[in-house]
Amino acid sequence: MLCFIKQNRKVKIRFAILSMFRYYNKFVSIEIGDGLVKAMYIMSNAKESRLIDFAMIAVNFRQGRNGIVKAIKDVLQKMQINSKKVRINICVSGESVVVRDIRWPQMNDIEIRKALRFEVERQVNCKIEDVVFDYYSVLDEQIDETKTRLVLVAAKKNLIENYIGLLSLAGYRTKLVEVDTFSLLNCFYLNAPENVLTKTITVLNVGMEVTNIDIIKGKIVGLTKDAFVAWGNLIDALPKDVVLDFNNISALKGINGSNDIYDLCIFIVNALFNQVRRAIEFYENQNSEDSVEAIFLCGRIAMFKNLDKYLQNLLGLKVTIWNPIAKLKYNPKLVKKEILQKNALMLAICTGLACHRYFKINLSPVNKKIKESAIIGIFSKNRKLFLSAAAVCVFLFALWLLLFIHVQIKKADEISLKTKSLRLQKISAELNELNSVREILGENVQIFSKVFLHKIYWSKKLYEINKFMPQDIWLTDLYLNNVSAGHEKGNPAVAANSLQKVMTLVIKGKVYCENNDKMLSVINQLVTNLKDVPSFSNDFSKIALIRSSRELIGESFVMCFEIQCLFK
Repeated sequence: MLCFIKQNRKVKIRFAILSMFRYYNKFVSIEIGDGLVKAMYIMSNAKESRLIDFAMIAVNFRQGRNGIVKAIKDVLQKMQINSKKVRINICVSGESVVVRDIRWPQMNDIEIRKALRFEVERQVNCKIEDVVFDYYSVLDEQIDETKTRLVLVAAKKNLIENYIGLLSLAGYRTKLVEVDTFSLLNCFYLNAPENVLTKTITVLNVGMEVTNIDIIKGKIVGLTKDAFVAWGNLIDALPKDVVLDFNNISALKGINGSNDIYDLCIFIVNALFNQVRRAIEFYENQNSEDSVEAIFLCGRIAMFKNLDKYLQNLLGLKVTIWNPIAKLKYNPKLVKKEILQKNALMLAICTGLACHRYFKINLSPVNKKIKESAIIGIFSKNRKLFLSAAAVCVFLFALWLLLFIHVQIKKADEISLKTKSLRLQKISAELNELNSVREILGENVQIFSKVFLHKIYWSKKLYEINKFMPQDIWLTDLYLNNVSAGHEKGNPAVAANSLQKVMTLVIKGKVYCENNDKMLSVINQLVTNLKDVPSFSNDFSKIALIRSSRELIGESFVMCFEIQCLFK
């Protein structure tokens, strides 16, 4: 925990609390749309989201269902997602999905779910066994306390099973199934500018096949609508070298020798405009005291130039390009920034599927809310008892928390003291070591000063040795004992040895005569000559033969000798 290494008491408490309560949900999402399979791996909580990995692969629709399965498998393998450990979030859309705003008298969750079974059959026009549905309660202050406002989300079971089957064929399991319009809103609440969350706005996600239109005010969803505008037909018809610019649509005239592409573009843009205008008018008619103030635009088609300005002129409302990953944190070493930013506008739904969920809709066949409703029913019957127990638990937890923080701070202080003690011990040991090295260096300096003090006399001494050397002797070596052999850190005994060796001049040579006695006599004569010459012997306290031995060279014997001269 970070608080253990801080010295300030307040900082310790803050980091202790954060380290206990910080928690991230980890989700992997798949979005199939815009001719692509997009996948994101995100760690998130209510305050921030971190992108771990991202990938997208084009779908080969010529292979039909197998092409989609292959794209899903390839994109998840590219991200190295473990199929045994990780479950995938997916979203659905289309005409088989129904989203309705319902206002009923006040009910508990069990009563709501029972009543919804009849409402779903009426709204979807299908047997309840063939439908998967979920809902969430809207906390709207404008609604009377005696009423309940719900948002019902339902989809045909075969549509859900189809998407789950695609993942299953790719070798992966599903965690939750969401409707793309709520994935869009989850992303918007995570990445929207803070100053717009109190206004009534429209979030517009313009995709190749489906356009999501969401009108919200704060955290209340006023209207959701999916418009099926076939932008894919226009994109397929555009030549590859033509860049679509909505400020200059007239440039499409005459392409391929006709105005077909221009007419198609005008038709599709007008279809989008009409769908958005009708949705806004419907909302404003239902909420006479409220009106839409701005539009936030994203989606693959929003990547074309000046679509925002074109819609702004048509609708008479401010249209802003919205970046769905504006507040998403990521490591540039793990995620390629250029590719991510280039495709940011079409990642809203995929991001919303994997980030913190403000709207918790799950259309997977096994819905956990059925079990949750029974628990909520028990709670509603024994509300006072549970509230009292909760108050006691909160008090005990707060008491435990204070004790825990106090203990952790004490531990941190102990660790800090131990650390300082170890540092002082280490510094003391280093000082002792430096002092011993200092003594050794002082001794060596004395040794070298004594040696170098005599350097101007060496040529003279060599001359004298040569002058008084008998005729039958020749020198083989002349040196001072090696200083570095005794230069060992922290060993005064060896350093003392080093002092004796450095002050020793060694003369080595060989002599050849008729017999051993003659050879020893010649060597002794050399030693006597060196002692008798004051200019040579005055610098030495002792000159002596310390070693002699016989050596066979060819068929004759010679005597090797070693004379040692100790400096005063």
